[in-house]
Amino acid sequence: MRIARPLLALIFLLIAPQSALAHTSVIETTPIYKSTLTSMPSEISIRFTDQLMTIGDNPVNKISISAPDSQEVSIVKTTVAGNLLSVTLGEDSYIDGTYIISYRVVSADGHVISGSYDLYLNKPGRTSPVVTDQPTIEHSSFFHVHQTHIAWAGAILIVIILWAIYRRFDGGDE
Repeated sequence: MRIARPLLALIFLLIAPQSALAHTSVIETTPIYKSTLTSMPSEISIRFTDQLMTIGDNPVNKISISAPDSQEVSIVKTTVAGNLLSVTLGEDSYIDGTYIISYRVVSADGHVISGSYDLYLNKPGRTSPVVTDQPTIEHSSFFHVHQTHIAWAGAILIVIILWAIYRRFDGGDE
């Protein structure tokens, strides 16, 4: 029993910070990221795993859109509803090419998350879209979304295995 209490305390210390280290992740984009559209939608939305923080009318959560010519697309309204961030686009004339959707949000636990993804606009009757060389961040893979959880699970599993090995060789009789 003399080693069991410190070991249990260590396991608790490893597990307890897991919730504090978890960050919100993108779970859905509308329109779907990397999709090719024939017309620009009137609204773009991103759903996250966690609730988003709001502070009155202060814009702590933001979506911005860069056109293929690097100009900012006009955003008329930004809306936050729980874990959904949406923007309404202005009535602009949109050119063919790659549009970069960038976001910066603050989850309810205070963590700031940012990233970007591409949408392609290729109106019928036009040739290939203009491609920009601006970097984007992939966010859709299972591993990317859960890499922190996988690392914590691996660390906890190692501690449990080491504890079981110790108990077996210690005789487990205290």
